[in-house]
Amino acid sequence: MAENPWAWQDGRNPYTWTPFQVLDLPPDTAGRAAIDAHVRKRRGRVARAPERYPVFGRIPTVADVNEAAEQIRDPEARLLAELRTHRPERADAAERVAVPAPPEIPAPEPVVRADALYRLVPPPAPRHFERLWPHGG
Repeated sequence: MAENPWAWQDGRNPYTWTPFQVLDLPPDTAGRAAIDAHVRKRRGRVARAPERYPVFGRIPTVADVNEAAEQIRDPEARLLAELRTHRPERADAAERVAVPAPPEIPAPEPVVRADALYRLVPPPAPRHFERLWPHGG
């Protein structure tokens, strides 16, 4: 049976240690050159002062950065990492959803005119109803 990538491993939440978080790389970063440049910067920063760049309380190592970079280059591992990465909400999306309420317009008071109602009602006439049980008493 295949390993569940979303299950907690060794007591750790898989959503708080994804390759994107270790590399501090936005998931929508495109282009191998841009990704490689970002990985080089991150590797250098972690090598010089790893305690300044914690990821959810854990201090990354250069080995962690290298492993995350390999996962980003692998299409299957990258897709898994994207699925586990919670992206921040875009401001323009929130603005599109937040539609202002329409202004309050008071309903007009109903006006009843008896002479208009009189013309709508049919004149009184005797009515005949069919028997429900024509053969019974």
